[in-house]
Amino acid sequence: MTAELAEREPALEVTDLNVRYGRMHAVRDACLIVPAGRVVTLIGETGSGKSSLALAAARLLPSSATITGRVAIAGRDTSGLGSGEFRRVRASLLGCIAQDAMAALNPVVPVGRQVGELFTQHAGMSRQQAREAAVAALAQVEIRHPAAVARLYPHQLSGGMRQRVMIAMAVALSPPLIVADEPTTALDVSTQAEILALIGELRGRMRSGFLWITHDMGVVAELADWAAVMYAGRIVEQGPVETIFDAPAHPYTEGLLRTRRDLRSGPVGAPLFQIPGSPPSPGEEPAGCAFAPRCSRATQVCAEVDPGLEPVRRDVGEGGSFGHVAACHHPVGRSAGASSGLAQGRSVEGQRP
Repeated sequence: MTAELAEREPALEVTDLNVRYGRMHAVRDACLIVPAGRVVTLIGETGSGKSSLALAAARLLPSSATITGRVAIAGRDTSGLGSGEFRRVRASLLGCIAQDAMAALNPVVPVGRQVGELFTQHAGMSRQQAREAAVAALAQVEIRHPAAVARLYPHQLSGGMRQRVMIAMAVALSPPLIVADEPTTALDVSTQAEILALIGELRGRMRSGFLWITHDMGVVAELADWAAVMYAGRIVEQGPVETIFDAPAHPYTEGLLRTRRDLRSGPVGAPLFQIPGSPPSPGEEPAGCAFAPRCSRATQVCAEVDPGLEPVRRDVGEGGSFGHVAACHHPVGRSAGASSGLAQGRSVEGQRP
């Protein structure tokens, strides 16, 4: 991180965030920082809690969700703002890029007018000024003939073009934080590459921090500076992307990366690696580590004691271990009996896959 970036307030700071839907505990004690000008990814299987965490930070969860903890955007504690007050300042604090642009855009309003509403409602521009600013915003995301596209409706655009419109709306007012909820999932490979290249170009000239939700480790490798891995509602590992990829500490992270390696470079016709078992059922709160039933490294302590995030203390290269933490009694690369005074080195009966 450069000195200039370090001096700025973080784009997002989440402290002890919990999200519940009735009896289901979707996010547990999450702590996360998105530095200004950086891309932080949330990784995990469907149901891991990554979308709930990000949407809680953006205050976009339904009223049925119970949210506790602190969320600060660019140094402003938004958890203390009422819903009406937050709606008035949301556009100046954060932009959102949805997974399904067709569902997010108004189908009966030209896209230029939808982009322009940001400038009339939040920047005090006249309609004519907003029209010009909307065309400029569309041009910023490399849409050809932006003035003509501004007159079109969402259904007249391709999926990639609609996603570019969503990105234009997200970055139009240069908010300090941009939340992207798997925005490339529904796109073909070539269009996905174009969108990732666009985000890489935008981040190079913006001060916004990006919180990017994905289950695609390839996207993480391409785009992110920092990765936080979620499992059963908890952040179980986080650190610099290079460190996570080169020396994963949590067995779940190692399994995700092994799946990616098999997909990219495994023998033709050979079965792909799969993490055995399934995540806990929604609402289930295991006494120990939630990943223990699927983990080949699990011992008795794993079934009884839920591990907290702790620094990973091993040599992974110069500067590589800085900030790298994992919630595991027996991190990868360390013998099961040596990682904790509580560990007895005994396998949990019926826990090994």
